[in-house]
Amino acid sequence: MAKVQGGEQTAPQTKIILDTDIGDDIDDAYALAVLIAQKNVNLLGVTTAFGETEKRAQVAAKLLKVMGHGAIPVYAGRPNGNKIREQYAWAKDFQSRSIKKEPAIEFLRKSIEKNPGEVTIVAIGALTNLADLFTKYPEVKSKIKQIVIMGGAVYTGYNNQAPPVIEWNIRCDPPAAKIVYESGVPLTMAGLEATTMMHFSIEHQKRLYGHGTPTTDALAALTILWGNNVPTLFDGVAVAWAAGVRFCDSELRHVEVTLDGMTRFGEGKPNVTVLIHPQKEAFLEWNVKTLEAK
Repeated sequence: MAKVQGGEQTAPQTKIILDTDIGDDIDDAYALAVLIAQKNVNLLGVTTAFGETEKRAQVAAKLLKVMGHGAIPVYAGRPNGNKIREQYAWAKDFQSRSIKKEPAIEFLRKSIEKNPGEVTIVAIGALTNLADLFTKYPEVKSKIKQIVIMGGAVYTGYNNQAPPVIEWNIRCDPPAAKIVYESGVPLTMAGLEATTMMHFSIEHQKRLYGHGTPTTDALAALTILWGNNVPTLFDGVAVAWAAGVRFCDSELRHVEVTLDGMTRFGEGKPNVTVLIHPQKEAFLEWNVKTLEAK
């Protein structure tokens, strides 16, 4: 129910957990920053997935502290042998009590049990943590409000043209993705058809970094370490949708995951809200306006 403050009704905050592989591609950092800036969002915590998850937790925790939200807890997921990339230099040796020892899936379980039907999980990396959660605690699936995934492709490849290809986050753990897509939890998919055109140009970067705030300085440093000139803000599309900011149309379809990581339409009851027809310029402008104020 909406709360009444000063004679006006305000909608309750959306409770979100961000599950991320921050530290490889740069878009995770932008996504976390823009999510923190949403006044209607209560970020319960951040979980890290894929590879050196404890190092990824350091990157996330330092960015949260820089943005003035250092109390938000960060939990590492199950690691594997894949190494984190150059952005880790920015957070090397960073320590904080916000980096918790408890495994990510235990935090996820407790948060969902405490807030049944209220938690949105935004998954912008490999889906390992969610698959581990559903395998160990299948009873939580019915208590999740929704999962918004940056992953997959059903219409286009990375060149924004047909045919679709295997998208990176799904490729990193196809069995996990299959478990999540077959979970019965309400899913929204921000795939390549809604994300691969979101190029954050040099002009966008100049406008943003010129503000010289702690947040924009951190994003500038991380972008330089990333080293690939123009970021594509894949993950921000999923974050925007989860926060209730609409830059896409959608359609309800049945989507399945193959063993090699392909996402494709199949026969059966619709299980995924697929984002389509993105508004590129409006989305990129929203990112600049949102982040320059932080």
